[in-house]
Amino acid sequence: MPDTTNSPLVSILIPLYNAEKYIGDLLEWCIRQPYKNIEVVVVDDHSTDNSFAIAKRYENDRIHVLTNPKKGSQSARNYAFEHSTGQYVKFHDADDYGSDNLILKQVERMLKDGDEHAIVFSSLHTLSTNGSLYSLKSYNDKDYDDPIDYLSTAYRSFSFHCPHCFLLNRQTVEKVGGWKEDVMILQDNHFFTKAVEQASKMLYVEGEYAIWRIFNDSQHLHCRTTEKMKNGIHTICDMANTLLRHRDDQKTRQIVSDFIGQYVYRDIRSFYPILPYVDSVCKQNGLEWTKVKSERLGFLYSIFGWKHTTLLIDKWKKMGKLFTHLVNRKG
Repeated sequence: MPDTTNSPLVSILIPLYNAEKYIGDLLEWCIRQPYKNIEVVVVDDHSTDNSFAIAKRYENDRIHVLTNPKKGSQSARNYAFEHSTGQYVKFHDADDYGSDNLILKQVERMLKDGDEHAIVFSSLHTLSTNGSLYSLKSYNDKDYDDPIDYLSTAYRSFSFHCPHCFLLNRQTVEKVGGWKEDVMILQDNHFFTKAVEQASKMLYVEGEYAIWRIFNDSQHLHCRTTEKMKNGIHTICDMANTLLRHRDDQKTRQIVSDFIGQYVYRDIRSFYPILPYVDSVCKQNGLEWTKVKSERLGFLYSIFGWKHTTLLIDKWKKMGKLFTHLVNRKG
């Protein structure tokens, strides 16, 4: 095992909210890392369960547990960053973890090929509630000399990496200005869009991976209020214009249009009441969005229009999933 005690310090920054079942696993993962020169900053976001007490049991000279003076995951991340000192930074959700050599291999790649604004990243696996680990297919798991190519690929394939996939230079986070605290949804995608915009290059580490837990219980479902959805369309337009600032051509505008359309389409039940607002915000930003359609159901679109047909398709999908769940439960 390599001696990493004199290598650059890595700060693992963890916002914590009601993750009593998982925070111990994450901190144990941090402790057993073969890369030893790390500090962990946990910021509890006013949990109502035993998360804070469990985290405090691990507190030592390398693991620090604080309380967020404000409220919200972005402000907790910013507060953790303010109280960290590492040359490299890894933002980490409290219920996720990664492969055992993730940090070691990412730092090695950074030291070998990076610079003060390079970003190192790895692929993503998902962990289901039954304990099965799956590798997510990603179209952007490779090196990028031009980070804007990474953004373009992420938008085109609708495949962003999770926060703990990335290892960032401290200077990059400072240049971005931290996490924007008024963003209500797509916080991760928004922050890393801004971080990639500031990056000098994107370096991929093959063989290591971050692990994202997939939950089915209602506790982990986000409440999609009208306020949040309106905030969300402003956020995604900001992300789209970030890409267009660097590459404004017909192909990129189509990528952006499809990206916004996919985002609306995948959450059509929440967007349905405010589709005129979506049109208005996109127009204000000089953007268009693609109305995603099924070629097999063209006659329905011609009769009912895109809005009502898309909602109907979504309801059919939900009913089909419910039927499958009931059949499996009965069996």
